[in-house]
Amino acid sequence: MCKALVLACGNSLRGDDGVAFQVVSYLRNDSCDPAAEFYCQQQWTPELAEPISQADIVIFVDAAVGAPPGSIACRRLQPAPSASLTSTHITSPDSLLLLAEELYGKSPARAYCITIAGDSFELKETLSDPVCDAIPRSGERIKALLFEAPMPED
Repeated sequence: MCKALVLACGNSLRGDDGVAFQVVSYLRNDSCDPAAEFYCQQQWTPELAEPISQADIVIFVDAAVGAPPGSIACRRLQPAPSASLTSTHITSPDSLLLLAEELYGKSPARAYCITIAGDSFELKETLSDPVCDAIPRSGERIKALLFEAPMPED
């Protein structure tokens, strides 16, 4: 069985920035792949390189800005030789893949980043309506990636 890792990043006290945690909750409640492990953190840290190196597939989930609220983007990731490993405040998915490869000699065969565009990042614990509506669609896309199924349309 394929070892899957879903890494959610955000701040649930900053409105739509907490959407990734809600996507993970959706996946857990929807009987997602039992081999999947979920991590929910305010930021991705270098310590994640070890579990990333042991996964066959890793999916990073985060909020985004600059797109219509509730829109979902998915991009395939590769360990990036140009990724910076010097910052202690920002660790990108690409740099974590590179770190896993450099420290443990292995990175996942498949890695993706799913982002959900937010509308409001104010100090509040609720999500905007377009972002709430995107949670099940994001969850279905992640399940498609985990099971190598065709990606559902919006």
